[in-house]
Amino acid sequence: MKIKFAPLDREIDVNLGESVLQAATRSGIEIKSLCKGSISCAECRVRVIKGEENILPPSRAEVALIGTGYHLDGRRLACQVRCFGDVIVDLQEQLDRAENSSKKVRGYRSQKHTESTAVVDTMLLTETKPKGPPPQRR
Repeated sequence: MKIKFAPLDREIDVNLGESVLQAATRSGIEIKSLCKGSISCAECRVRVIKGEENILPPSRAEVALIGTGYHLDGRRLACQVRCFGDVIVDLQEQLDRAENSSKKVRGYRSQKHTESTAVVDTMLLTETKPKGPPPQRR
């Protein structure tokens, strides 16, 4: 049994009972998965382009986690797809996500630089003034 990964144009052998995620990881192909296959994060979404007859249909848990993605374009969780024949898997969504994975900073950044020290047994904080000129505002 073989899995071909598009658009990487790599083909690997898959062992019986091994998921697409496990086979890809073993072969050095990165598929993002926060839960490492415990079907809780839906980060390992892939699309099966060819060979749908060689995989089992998704479980209720998988469909509940993916939502309408499965019904709209056939996306599946790589950690849940097990093959019993040749399959072609599209990793374009994974590649796009890896390119755009720069983290955005949330929250408020103060321009005021001070050090706070807690006073023992109270919730009061004292601030110390920074040394040198104040930071310039833009």
